[in-house]
Amino acid sequence: MKWSWWLPCVFCLLACGCGESLPETIPVCGRVTWQGKPLSTGTVTFQPVEKGEGKPLRPPLGSIGPDGTYQLSTFRTDDGAMPGKYVVLIHSSTPPPMESTAPPAKSLIPLKYGSAATSGLSATVPADADGPIELNFDLVK
Repeated sequence: MKWSWWLPCVFCLLACGCGESLPETIPVCGRVTWQGKPLSTGTVTFQPVEKGEGKPLRPPLGSIGPDGTYQLSTFRTDDGAMPGKYVVLIHSSTPPPMESTAPPAKSLIPLKYGSAATSGLSATVPADADGPIELNFDLVK
């Protein structure tokens, strides 16, 4: 039969459309500086302040690039963060040692920025945002 080859294609298309939809996210990007200079490595994590019913517990996070910039990802690359209030955590350290005799990785910023209890950083992602939100963080001692 001539039409039998496209039948599996139809099933694949139908299966792709039956997946669970993801919650709405708003693109979030920005720059992290340490004492006025771009932080060149690390991660930015947005820890939700409130965990709403039906919302996943997945925190948005992004890698800090050499120029200090980051873009948050929650479900897909660079999709941003779900609307809400967040405590912001920032980690930055030297690369971990390759050899067991080498000195351990060293934090490049005060450890307080990596804890929700002490970071002092917060952010709000509004539900009515009309485009990407830029949130910059200037870290000091």
